[in-house]
Amino acid sequence: MSRYLYQEIKKYLLGVIKENQSIANYKLPSENQLALKFATTRITAKRALTELQDEGYIYRIHGKGSFISPEVAANKELKNDFICLLLPNLESKFIATIVDGVKIHLKAHGFHLIIISETEETLIKNNLISHIIDLGVKGIIVFPNSRARYNKDLLVLALNKFPVVFIDRTLHDFDVSSVTSDHLEIAKKAVQLLIDKGCQNIGFISMPPDYSSSIARRISGYEKAHVENERKIILKNMIYIKKNDPNQSEQILEFLEQNKDMDGLLSYGGQVGLNLYRAIIKTGIRVPEELKIIFIDDEYTDFNDLLPFSPTCISQRSFEIGKSAAELITSYISKKAIANDKILIDCDIIERQSTGGNRE
Repeated sequence: MSRYLYQEIKKYLLGVIKENQSIANYKLPSENQLALKFATTRITAKRALTELQDEGYIYRIHGKGSFISPEVAANKELKNDFICLLLPNLESKFIATIVDGVKIHLKAHGFHLIIISETEETLIKNNLISHIIDLGVKGIIVFPNSRARYNKDLLVLALNKFPVVFIDRTLHDFDVSSVTSDHLEIAKKAVQLLIDKGCQNIGFISMPPDYSSSIARRISGYEKAHVENERKIILKNMIYIKKNDPNQSEQILEFLEQNKDMDGLLSYGGQVGLNLYRAIIKTGIRVPEELKIIFIDDEYTDFNDLLPFSPTCISQRSFEIGKSAAELITSYISKKAIANDKILIDCDIIERQSTGGNRE
């Protein structure tokens, strides 16, 4: 558990700050002293001090040391409460913006954030859920891997009234708090826009429905939009692609070539979306004249100038998701009561060239 020693050092330092907060410019232990005390490296100690500096609790002077901030000394109350944010990765803009929403709310309410991003194998092998609790965290916000086996550990915590809030996922048949996008509406809105644009045969590039509850809801939304508009659901217009399948490009290319009458398409973003761009270039399909496309998530804004057409997107309100999850967890802690709320967050359509809009 040495890789998480910086969290224990940070907790220790917050205790020191709390004990001495009335003394402005109180000098804290040095990196060397902390490294010796916790039998770790200066790098680990420095990480704990740097985070406290970033959060405004201390200031540092090169060659002299770390000191309690005068602003903290003037504050009457200093909380020593930690919230853990457990993530599958930090790779997407969507997850990064969720983190921003969580951070801002927690900081405003005096809570400290511990972010852990590990594989399911590492979480289970090292029994990290129990270790997180041993650190003294007051609650856990989790964006779980799909079908992750560690979910059962979190479920046990939630059923024992420990504050746990799931993001972007729900656990079927269990009354556990969650904050998610309205995934049914995400797909319905996208399909409805394509219908309003005159599309007759609308396809869907999706991950398999058993990948997560959010995927299953989007597939239901795609189907429901067809039913509500009295459109026939054509099964060959749907393809399920696994997230890390090395044959994604070939599958998408074959899908487009076998469905040349398709004039509208809803697709996942990320790597799937990039492979769709490659397939469009190879087939020579003209977008939006021959095929109008909507991508789930607004992930390519930094590269719009490099793409053959800018993507119309269904944009999830990721900052609002993070902020709402943080609001739930802090309310549970302050009230010492778990309400098991289920919050659905709306989404937005950003129209660009792939459906006939303007390039941004």
